[in-house]
Amino acid sequence: MFHFRISREHPTQIEKFPASFTDDYMREVIAFGHRHNIKMLPTLHNLLYESGKPSVNQDVIHEMLDSEETRSTFIEEIVGLIQAYGFDGINIDFEDVRYEDREKLSAFYTELGRVMKEHGYYYSVDVPSKTSEDPSNLFSAPFDYRLIGRVADDFVLMLYNEHGWPGSGPGPVVSIDWMESVVGYAVTQMPAGKITAALSVFGFDFNLRTNRSKYSTYDMAMNLAKKYGKDIIFDEKTQTPMFAYTDENGDPHEVWFENARSIQAKMELAHRMGIRGIALWRLGMEDPAIWPMMADNFVISKSMI
Repeated sequence: MFHFRISREHPTQIEKFPASFTDDYMREVIAFGHRHNIKMLPTLHNLLYESGKPSVNQDVIHEMLDSEETRSTFIEEIVGLIQAYGFDGINIDFEDVRYEDREKLSAFYTELGRVMKEHGYYYSVDVPSKTSEDPSNLFSAPFDYRLIGRVADDFVLMLYNEHGWPGSGPGPVVSIDWMESVVGYAVTQMPAGKITAALSVFGFDFNLRTNRSKYSTYDMAMNLAKKYGKDIIFDEKTQTPMFAYTDENGDPHEVWFENARSIQAKMELAHRMGIRGIALWRLGMEDPAIWPMMADNFVISKSMI
């Protein structure tokens, strides 16, 4: 439930995101999940989406992590959030953390894990992907895989950053080789059964002239292919669908996205590597054919409450 984040004005507090949803609505959704034996967790994040302020995500978490006192106050907020709505635990999605804050970040994960265990709550952490402890990648370097894998119940490995970031050039969001490399490193740091591989169901439309990209859902990709009369190519090396087109300005594009076939390939890899399973970001962007594909080809084990 991607509905809560650190408050920009008061970084030891939690605010609704978006603020428009009602408490009654949230409790209805949680009750629906519980009736179907689904563990219900809020995702708590630091993504503030303030244009023109690239450091705001770093700033707000820096202030929350500042001291044992600020971290403790925030952890009390998390417990209050879980209890107020009847959640089963918490999913933490912190991104864009300063490298200098890495030790305080690890302290927070450890302190929160201790409190979650004391209350009997489920503890899930989303973590950016990497293939080594090389600190040159400042986006993923602050996250200590071994420590987080030890204190959390579920280590959610966010694989969707192979391509699509500024300057990356065109390519799949998660190729099969990238997934194998990142998961392969993670299993050296913790038991494989703790790892959930988070896959994209979105893609990117890359403008090859401007070297810029924009999100493309499955439906958007299909509409673009139809508009420009292009056939979908399934790239066997990356196990990802794509197509190329030229827009009205003469700019060449490549569109890389996900469909049922590419998600099946990655689910099969997850099974071979013995990890917990997969997560998908996010519902509503996906090829609807992934659901019958899962039903036809996999036995899904559901986390029961």
